[in-house]
Amino acid sequence: MERFRQRYGIALTKKKLQEIILMLMAWEAVFAFSYLGYIELPAISTTTLHILVIVAAMMLGAQGSVPVACVFAVTSMWIGTYSLSQLDRVFSPFASGMPLGSILLLFARVLFAAGAGWLFDLSFRKPRRYVYLGIGGIAAASTLLHGLCVFAALYCGFPMLRQTILENLFSYPVFRDWLSYVLAIIACCGVHWILSRKSVKNRLSQLCDCPPAMQEFGNRKRLIYSETAAVAVGILRKAIFKELYLQGIDVSESLHHNITAFLLQALVALLALFCVVSILLQWIYDYYTAQQLRMDKKLMEQRMKSSVDALTGVFSRLAYHECLEQYADSVPADLTVFLMDINGLKGVNDALGHEAGDELICGAAQCITQAVGDRGKIFRIGGDEFVVLGQMTKAQAQKILAALQRIAAAWSGTKVKALSISAGCAFASDHPDFSVERLTQAADLAMYAQKQEYYRAKKLSSPVPGKNGARP
Repeated sequence: MERFRQRYGIALTKKKLQEIILMLMAWEAVFAFSYLGYIELPAISTTTLHILVIVAAMMLGAQGSVPVACVFAVTSMWIGTYSLSQLDRVFSPFASGMPLGSILLLFARVLFAAGAGWLFDLSFRKPRRYVYLGIGGIAAASTLLHGLCVFAALYCGFPMLRQTILENLFSYPVFRDWLSYVLAIIACCGVHWILSRKSVKNRLSQLCDCPPAMQEFGNRKRLIYSETAAVAVGILRKAIFKELYLQGIDVSESLHHNITAFLLQALVALLALFCVVSILLQWIYDYYTAQQLRMDKKLMEQRMKSSVDALTGVFSRLAYHECLEQYADSVPADLTVFLMDINGLKGVNDALGHEAGDELICGAAQCITQAVGDRGKIFRIGGDEFVVLGQMTKAQAQKILAALQRIAAAWSGTKVKALSISAGCAFASDHPDFSVERLTQAADLAMYAQKQEYYRAKKLSSPVPGKNGARP
């Protein structure tokens, strides 16, 4: 996972790494058991089953190539068991007559996979100027390594073939099969080019960010696919033998085994293909789920930003109206509504500027927050007007009002040295038929009465509220 992240900038999760390896293993089984991995041309005959091993080595190192090589080896054993070709039969411990030699061939392919992973690790340790030239060279070297490992295993595990191998060494495909080298180079360079695209990186990164909530759903789909394929192959096998019986064809034990083996190969190929399709569908679903979650998160962040007043950090007027909707059906009997307003803000703005006024507003928000604590929610609904909604007793409300005056009297800013706040409150218990809006209006009247007392004490003319409820 770390090598993949360093090379392609994508932090694979453990789940996604397992799914990629499983998909490569499934493709290996599909290519082997459906004979798609064998190419027959007039001048050349080649197998491409080792190419997926090399691609896995390039992407994930030995961690990915060794499991794929194990599938390569096991499928070769299975095919060799029922093959008439002597070369294929040496890979099967049941048909070769030399089981240790066949097992040695298995280990040779595992060694080839580990060696290919090591070669790519060595190449990717530091940035290269000619990346694709290096990848192509290692892909060709890995193809040669595969042939050498197989020949070494044949030479050590099958003594009767040593002379033949030495006499015809340079006539074997490992030295003449140019198509195998070309396909390995194209496959590795093509996969690297795809994974290096910025759009692919972004989509894979988003895919890895998706929570594994639907993993169980994906497992159920694979189980359904497997059961469907098994039932289909079982019905097909029964139909074939029934038709042979009706045609009067004598089915020998050897033919019976070969037909069964072929159908089992088809079953494994179908299951592997279903596995690939299931993983791809799961990835598509995960990708769009991640997109939806990311969109919901952005919308939530935007909503939170709009719900918080940018200047003071308390809740905004939008959040206040959303809170009113919560109390539209019923108002709690112990709900208390405060309305608070800064005294003399207009004079501060005129004399010292709006920066000083903003300092005063922020100071008021801090004082109100300190006085209210966790007993209620604080909203800034206007320039210097604040509303507090909380469920409490009348005694607790009076303590908040007293604490607010004490805290505001002790406040001092850099541009403004004093702060005065008028506050009023209204109780739902005193007005059981009032909505929150009407309780706010009642609190506003109480606050305005205190503001008159403030200006009377300052020997100032009391402001007359206009139609828009403006305060000085």
